[in-house]
Amino acid sequence: MPLLEMKQKVQILSDKTAQELKKNVYKNYSQFIETAREISILEGEMYQVSRMLTEQKALMTSMLEMSLVSDKAVAVDEPQKEAEAVNPEEETRRNLAFLLEKVEGVSSVTEVPGRQLVHNGDLAELDMESFNQVQKVHMFLLNDSLMIASWLTNRRGPVRYRFQGLYELDNLAIVNIRDAGAVKNSFKVLMFPDSKIYAADSAKSKRQWLDILEETKKKKLARDKQKKEAALRLAEQQNTGPTTPKKEEASKLDDVDTAKDAMETALLGVDWLQELPENLDMCIAQRDFEGAVDLVEKVNSHLKDCQKTPAVKEFRARIDHRVKQLTEGLLSELQVTAERSLRGGPRAARRAVAQLIRLGKSAQACSLFLKMRSTIIKYNIRQLKFEGATSLYVRCLCGVFFSSLSETGREFHKAFPQLLGCFSAFIVWTKTEMENFITIFKRHVFDSKSSLATISECVSIATNHCAELANGGLDVGFYLDNMISEELEKAILESRHQIIESIKFRAGEDQWRPLNLGTETECSRYVDDMASVGLDIRDSVYNGCFISLTLNTTQFCKTCMVLAQSLLLIHKSEREALVTETLVLVFTEQVRHLDVSLASEKFKNDKKFILKNSQYILEVLMSKIEHMYKTQSILFPPQLVAVNAEYRRLKSLVS
Repeated sequence: MPLLEMKQKVQILSDKTAQELKKNVYKNYSQFIETAREISILEGEMYQVSRMLTEQKALMTSMLEMSLVSDKAVAVDEPQKEAEAVNPEEETRRNLAFLLEKVEGVSSVTEVPGRQLVHNGDLAELDMESFNQVQKVHMFLLNDSLMIASWLTNRRGPVRYRFQGLYELDNLAIVNIRDAGAVKNSFKVLMFPDSKIYAADSAKSKRQWLDILEETKKKKLARDKQKKEAALRLAEQQNTGPTTPKKEEASKLDDVDTAKDAMETALLGVDWLQELPENLDMCIAQRDFEGAVDLVEKVNSHLKDCQKTPAVKEFRARIDHRVKQLTEGLLSELQVTAERSLRGGPRAARRAVAQLIRLGKSAQACSLFLKMRSTIIKYNIRQLKFEGATSLYVRCLCGVFFSSLSETGREFHKAFPQLLGCFSAFIVWTKTEMENFITIFKRHVFDSKSSLATISECVSIATNHCAELANGGLDVGFYLDNMISEELEKAILESRHQIIESIKFRAGEDQWRPLNLGTETECSRYVDDMASVGLDIRDSVYNGCFISLTLNTTQFCKTCMVLAQSLLLIHKSEREALVTETLVLVFTEQVRHLDVSLASEKFKNDKKFILKNSQYILEVLMSKIEHMYKTQSILFPPQLVAVNAEYRRLKSLVS
């Protein structure tokens, strides 16, 4: 006994614990949902961090295994030096003209004053892991940067390459790769935030590239150092006050170009401005997009009032290159990839969208945001399983789709509050998503040959969701109704035809005998079945198992109640004539059967019983349908009132 009591106590505690747990789950349901979404977002970010760490580890390993570039500079042929010394300005113009003529999309590269072409040649880009050739590229080494261009397969005219990327020499590191196996004459270029491997045609060409790259980097560092020193000297001269004639005469001996460069550099001599490119690189690497955009806005505000001098243009080009990298990073946040989790809500993308808008990329942000939402909606719909009744699946389908549509609308309004052009894109996107949803809806509701009752229930579910969405400011109900009206009318006509044919069939077998169900249990079950559609026939039961109505009458009443309920669920002013006509034709066919039976000699002794069935059909059943109309706040049509008056006509025939 004590053991049984202990068992009962444990069972009671278990039940109480389960109840408390269930209450807590319901109470904190919304918090669970939010936590799950945040966890999914954190999952994607952790994957990105893991991927970045793996790449950095591979990079460090490869750097330890490779030898650095030799410090020896390649000697340039003396005749070439002399030719360049004769007319350097003409050579610069010729080199830049070569770029404009041969490379597509390179106009912004040639706009920087003082930029020259040092060396160029064909190379093969290799895959970082398999070392297979990815593509053939043409590399242009400029005096301040390195430009990569890809070959055009279908080229027309003199253009042979397409601009791929421009990288500053300050941010480049060249690493020699020893020949091993299939990897020969290769070297690695470490350029933030990527690293790539290129292969030359021969060992001589590879050595030439390595030496010229290293020498050009050293020359650029020397030029930058010279500009900074000249800027300091200019600042000191300005601080010492007006210059004496002797100083003015001495200054005339200075190089004109150096003085000009010094004045231009002085405009950019602010400490934070000099460190800004490196700070931008750091923010992008750490995925601190807000901080990076803050720096971009700060430098834009600082340079807004500055004259467009060559130094400012050169500095602007460096910033624009990093802004491009920042934009690509933000856009990648909105792109759906195979490894990215699709369970995050639209709020996960709001951070990237906000920064893209600040950078003036609202159109791209809008497009990618909506594409991401489309992919997530498709993913969520694919997770639904079609099991059981069609209406159950449609209820889940509508719940997933319309909740996603509503959530997207709310987040879109928060992300693009003042951008009216983006709202037009959202309307177009909504129309496209509705088309996709209606295609799925039609396939499961109309193409599966469902009954009119099922079709009406499914349409009613979708219509109610559209009404809820309209309360939030987005009305798509008219579009749903327009897209399914043809199939819906066809379903009504088919159902009407089937009901009329079944009335004709049952009329031929009707013997006008009371319904005998055999036992009280079966009779009670039948009464409950009729009550489930809204018909009370308990007053018609007698002798325990008899009903003073025919099987034909009860079946017709049940069919009409289901038909009327289905038609009123999908009632619209545009379909009012079709709904009324359907009900009138169905009742007319049954009245015709009553007419024929009353006029038949076969049933001359059953006329009172026929009138009793007629009264139930034309008065009791019709009053039930009229009540349905009033419940739905729909005017009861006069055509059905006229059908209701048929009972008086039938009654006059008997008397």
